[in-house]
Amino acid sequence: MEFQKQVTLIIKSENHFIYQSQALDLYSIKYSPNFDTNDFFAAARLLIQNQQQRHEDLTIENYADLLLTKEFKEILGIINKGIIIKSNSQEKVILINYNASFGFKSEILPDIFKQYIPKDIKKRYALLITEPFYYTKFVNIMEAMHLGIYKEEDENWEVYLVMEHKFPDLQGLDGIVITGSSSAAYDLSEDWKEPLFEFLREADKLKIRILGICFGHQVLAHCLGGEAQKMTHVDRMQVGRKAISTQFKWKDYVIENLNVYQIHGDFVAKLPKDTEVIMSTDHCQNYAYKNDHILGVQFHPEFNALILLYIFRNSTNPLREIYAKDCYESFKQGYDHQQIIWEFMIQFLKNK
Repeated sequence: MEFQKQVTLIIKSENHFIYQSQALDLYSIKYSPNFDTNDFFAAARLLIQNQQQRHEDLTIENYADLLLTKEFKEILGIINKGIIIKSNSQEKVILINYNASFGFKSEILPDIFKQYIPKDIKKRYALLITEPFYYTKFVNIMEAMHLGIYKEEDENWEVYLVMEHKFPDLQGLDGIVITGSSSAAYDLSEDWKEPLFEFLREADKLKIRILGICFGHQVLAHCLGGEAQKMTHVDRMQVGRKAISTQFKWKDYVIENLNVYQIHGDFVAKLPKDTEVIMSTDHCQNYAYKNDHILGVQFHPEFNALILLYIFRNSTNPLREIYAKDCYESFKQGYDHQQIIWEFMIQFLKNK
């Protein structure tokens, strides 16, 4: 199964809108998540290729190197702040403020923008970033990896750097996403861990919807009656695309082998209280768990081949070449199931 999605940009530049031509056609791009990581990355690629007049096909390696540039990260920051006008599984329309040097300028409002009526009361969600190397490697990239999946119309998303002891007000909060991290959930030498534990315990008491990803999955277990540990039963981190044996039902399909992306050296050895296992692998029994308001997954819904290559092309790990080879080998197997996984995550987080 090869899925495609379309992203359309309403580009506002000062008092004008930017169209492709005098026909007032908006800029749009169709993408597959086996190349572009999600809607926001596809939109950023569309902008940078038009801005730089680069219309040749990118290899995934060229794309990974593009992510290293300051310009691409700045454009991702603009997309992150955009207003979602329309969002469904096939299409997303984003309004952004961007001083483009390309296209046809007009004061005429796009038809789809005329039809947009924002709600007075919006859902409120929080993204908790837990990566210590955020400032050196992941500025705007980490936000885009998650917001490009979860951010929909009539929602306010707040971003907090947990390492700086910053947390949202739980009052009126509809959901929380906890990111992955190069840190370990069980390493309490870092002074931001205990405040994070206390925050999550309070959110759990209020039964706020929480999605924990990789480190987030481990830290939820570690602070809610379970335990995270280092994986000593394998010889190195588990990286790449992994096929999980499931009977995952999605629309008219039954996915017997769900392909997910992973990079982890720790695991949940003991489940948090009142949760059940929903996915297991040969190297990790508690690969995903849930209850009525918590979902923890060891894999990365926000990753694809591009992000894994970006990480290892930007790594000082002495095994980086081995991990890159592991990734390339894993990419040869099966189809990309990211859009299926995104729908599952969104439905849980937003109780749809």
